[in-house]
Amino acid sequence: MVPLICITFAADEYMCANEYFKLATFKFCCTQTDNSHRLKFKMIKSLLKYLASIISPSHAKDLGFGLLLFLSLSSCSKDDDGHKVLRQYTNTVFVYMPWTGSEYSSNGSLTSAFEQNIRDIKSAIYNGDGAKETRTIVFFADGAKRGRLFEINDDSTETTIRANISNGAMTTEDELKTLLNEVYSYSPTSKYSIIIGSHGDGWLPKGVSPRYSRSFGGQSITMRTDITTLAEAISNSSIKKMQYICFDDCYMANIETVYALRNATKWLIASTSEVMDAGLPYARIWKYLSMTDVDYSSVVSGFGNFYSSYSSPYGALSAIDCSKAEQMASLMRELNQKYDSYAVVPDKLQALDGYSPHVYYDMGSYINERTECDTTDNRQIYEELKEIVPYKFTTPQLYTMYDNGYRFVVRQFSGIAISDPSFNARIADSKKETEWWKATH
Repeated sequence: MVPLICITFAADEYMCANEYFKLATFKFCCTQTDNSHRLKFKMIKSLLKYLASIISPSHAKDLGFGLLLFLSLSSCSKDDDGHKVLRQYTNTVFVYMPWTGSEYSSNGSLTSAFEQNIRDIKSAIYNGDGAKETRTIVFFADGAKRGRLFEINDDSTETTIRANISNGAMTTEDELKTLLNEVYSYSPTSKYSIIIGSHGDGWLPKGVSPRYSRSFGGQSITMRTDITTLAEAISNSSIKKMQYICFDDCYMANIETVYALRNATKWLIASTSEVMDAGLPYARIWKYLSMTDVDYSSVVSGFGNFYSSYSSPYGALSAIDCSKAEQMASLMRELNQKYDSYAVVPDKLQALDGYSPHVYYDMGSYINERTECDTTDNRQIYEELKEIVPYKFTTPQLYTMYDNGYRFVVRQFSGIAISDPSFNARIADSKKETEWWKATH
């Protein structure tokens, strides 16, 4: 089934030149192709011209505005009997899967994993697990200079929005903002969310990773995007703010990233640690991710149920309320002033990464060490930690591919990581340049 765009006017009466005219039902349907917008507005122009010839200018103006608004937010699908049913879209989920190899090589790319993710999303939508008020737009790149933008329809087919995009990774604010504006123009809804599938290295700026970086994007520096660039692109686009940003990437659930994105999204869904190639179990959790009012609890528990019985049973996921970031920064600043002379021994902390020395530590573990577990005098920051991460899950062990790959036991897990206690020399200067560090020290 090809999605249809429908324009319908119910019969009504209007007076013009002292005569009554019956305005019959007008119905135009057009398939959504690359030229769909051009075709739609050409038809609108013809229709308004006809209406202007038979009714008063004020009526024509009102009808024209209503028609444009109706067209931008509506489409037609078919029910089980094949009848056309009007669909009002209020939500858009944008799945962004940039090129994850390097400029000249596919080594380390996640293309096959992403293709499976897309199949799982299509399957969920086809089986009726996608919210009916939600449109799913996908950017998928299978090369450094080759990408495409398309919509996934109810019957799991694709509607091409732009077939040949000569950039596989939007690494600058202007590039990413332009893509977001294209999504906004194609699907003008009241809510937007973005799922980003790529390699991930948390808040670390491209080029300063303590290992060969797998930062947000691809394998080479030219294929990576900084978190600050993402935040600026969203805030300066027509979308302005996401309902959620979901990173199907490694190491993105940390307080530095949350604080950097606090003005660009309401929620962050991400992992504190490394994510297996399978990524998020979209076939199980798409119904929750596609809701206008997202069920974050079910997203996290669905992830947990999947990885608890997966062949590689290692995974962590958190849903983080970014509106709590500034209050957490204020409380951490007070804690830093109160316990300024207390030396934290990193070996006592729960590490959540495979770097050496570690970069990401469990934030709850860090606060425990800073306060010597004094939950009475520091009750507020402990309560805030629970509020900023209301939903979290981890398997008993997590896995890292570093040092030839090994598993480590998770003893403490607050659902969010922090780099403050890290003694890794490669990030010593960079972490002091983050918004989080400046707000808390």
